[in-house]
Amino acid sequence: MDVSDELKFSFKGEISDEAWIRDYYSVDSSNHQIYPKLVCFPKDEDDIKISLSSAIKNGLAISCRGAGTSLLGQSLSNGLVLDFTKHMNKILDLDIQSNWVNVQPGVVKGLLDKELRKHDKFLPPNPASSNYCTIGGMVSNNSSGPYGLGYGSILGYLQKVDFVYSDGRKGFAENGLCDDRFNKFLLPLFSIHDKISSMYPNVSKNSCGYRLDSIFTPTFNPQNLFAASEGTLAIFNSLKLKILDLPIFRSLYIVYFSSVQNACMYSNKILSTRPVALELLDAPVMDSSIKSITTSNNGCLLFIEYFYQNQGEIDNISKLLRNAVYSEGKIVEQAHDIDSINNLWNSRRNALNMAIKYTVGNRKPFTIFEDTAVSINHIYEYITYMLTLYNKHDLSYVIYGHLGNGNLHTRPIITDPSNSNDVLNSTQTRMLDDITKLLFQKVKEYKGTITAEHGDGISRTPYIKNVYNSFILSYFEYIKKSFDPSNILNPGKIII
Repeated sequence: MDVSDELKFSFKGEISDEAWIRDYYSVDSSNHQIYPKLVCFPKDEDDIKISLSSAIKNGLAISCRGAGTSLLGQSLSNGLVLDFTKHMNKILDLDIQSNWVNVQPGVVKGLLDKELRKHDKFLPPNPASSNYCTIGGMVSNNSSGPYGLGYGSILGYLQKVDFVYSDGRKGFAENGLCDDRFNKFLLPLFSIHDKISSMYPNVSKNSCGYRLDSIFTPTFNPQNLFAASEGTLAIFNSLKLKILDLPIFRSLYIVYFSSVQNACMYSNKILSTRPVALELLDAPVMDSSIKSITTSNNGCLLFIEYFYQNQGEIDNISKLLRNAVYSEGKIVEQAHDIDSINNLWNSRRNALNMAIKYTVGNRKPFTIFEDTAVSINHIYEYITYMLTLYNKHDLSYVIYGHLGNGNLHTRPIITDPSNSNDVLNSTQTRMLDDITKLLFQKVKEYKGTITAEHGDGISRTPYIKNVYNSFILSYFEYIKKSFDPSNILNPGKIII
């Protein structure tokens, strides 16, 4: 019996093997394409279990999908793809007094934001795709966004995960507690967690590999293992997240610097003023609305935001910032009301779209090293080294992102004279491989990460060994084999 016919007997949601559906789900926001055998839209936990049973019986991979905004092929599979956005997209419970919300994995972040604002609450992690990305996807990637500087990634807000193991059994993990099976898997890590943590990148955000370092620090939080796990360990049924009060007052400043390097040089001084966001936007990725306020067609802008409780603090903040950016930086715009702040932030959110527009036609972006992060103490030297490599090979580039976390997104622009859709020629491939190796070597030297928030997926999984030693990698393999002995859950991601 065909898998589709088999599922129709008991699956409550929709299933499809139509060509146009499979074509749509064969891509995400990456450069990869893999055609699934079947696309499923589960209605509940029972449908998840049925899908897993069918996948095991037929020897098929099974992958979970939200909005398909992943940049590295995380949700692509040649087996079953489960789309949670159609049915499992509800806010299950909201406790304003205790500051938590419980949601299904297909809930869209933008819709959750809208509901939380009614109660003057928010969930701080807000990637550029927050208007349409899902909470399940955000947890799977350990997403953060601009406020990652002041508030961290979604790992810090994850309180409980109800999930289904690869064999269909139910499990849970929450602050201080997990089911017996999960606890058994973690037993070998209890006595060595300090050693494990000491071998992780020295950065403020990290989505590379399994976050074993976050399970025992500062207390036992087994649910943190699922942050950045990319659907390779279990399938989420529901996610409980901590929420916070919206800030009473906000101020956003835009500061002009003549170069990215100058901006990096001043980053530590700016951080001493305690902003919640410090974002960089280089000239090539500025849209017309924001470029008009700069004093030059070159240079870059920093978006620097503060949250505070008393309106009288604004004068002191302005003074501190002006002193911090003197004499190279110039405040060219500022906003203190929500509408003006949001309008200015829209230009920062458009950076990825502008980067994509910058690479149309015969110009091709290269994204393997676009999400590295190093300590802010090394960001100036690291960016200087990167730009030297670009200049050596006469490459145009785009650069933007989370300067406050030492996480700048960058893509060299490769010109293809043939204007074809074929892969890069051998000379270009060798050049980019060389640059990748040199940059990842520098990242390792600074004890950084090759992926701060975008994850590993298909593209970066082969390079995880550039970040972690064999000791840590052996525990990655152990965790994967423990949770998914049949290797059906999103194979090829994190563990090859």
